[in-house]
Amino acid sequence: MIKKSVGVIGCGKWGKIIIRELKKISNIKFIFRSKDNYKNNFKKIDWVFVLTPNETHYKIVKYFLKKKINVFCEKPLTLDEAKAKELLNISKKKGVKMYIDDIEKYKKKKLKISNVKNYILRTKKDKGSSLSLLNRLAYHDLYLLNDFILNKNIRKINTSINQKKLEFQIVLKNKCIFEFYYNIDSEYKIHKINNTRFDKFKNNPVKDMLLNVIYSKRKNFDKNNLKAVNCIKLINRIKKNI
Repeated sequence: MIKKSVGVIGCGKWGKIIIRELKKISNIKFIFRSKDNYKNNFKKIDWVFVLTPNETHYKIVKYFLKKKINVFCEKPLTLDEAKAKELLNISKKKGVKMYIDDIEKYKKKKLKISNVKNYILRTKKDKGSSLSLLNRLAYHDLYLLNDFILNKNIRKINTSINQKKLEFQIVLKNKCIFEFYYNIDSEYKIHKINNTRFDKFKNNPVKDMLLNVIYSKRKNFDKNNLKAVNCIKLINRIKKNI
């Protein structure tokens, strides 16, 4: 396998994990922080990985797409649905690929969804605000459940939030209920959807995701991109109910 050349912008906690795996499967041409001058450093690279804070994604991703460079972006693509759609349109217009992090999918778990009630639980010891859990943690679950929870099928959303906990309930028009519980003041690390555990897995999902992205022969990643936009829209809808 001829290694692809990539660039990386962002080297925080998650960025370091991505960089470690990228070193094994690609040639990293540059690593910058979001505040560095990354412009004019795009020659002879196949992909750029944007692993910076959420609010910086739009500007950086847009720059590289316009330079006709394939882009992998940490989720969420943007905090605004309209801007996310704009980036998707630019990628299509320029004929380049764009992929948004969907790491949980690569744990290769089978979901069993009930037509009545479903429970999503995630506990850990962590810092940050409860509201930030929507993009940091809930995004992953909303992505995994995207085929079951579509914005157009939602009847109502109920929310509850305090300093360390975030809970919300999504009720679909067919009366199916999804209960989400997030607690970042727990000594126990648990992540599960119904009885499927996502905190326990045998493979290396990061490596599997990166290999699939960099070396895929697909012309586009439309399904991934559509789900990413749906998640942004749904998260903003949940925020309005808090």
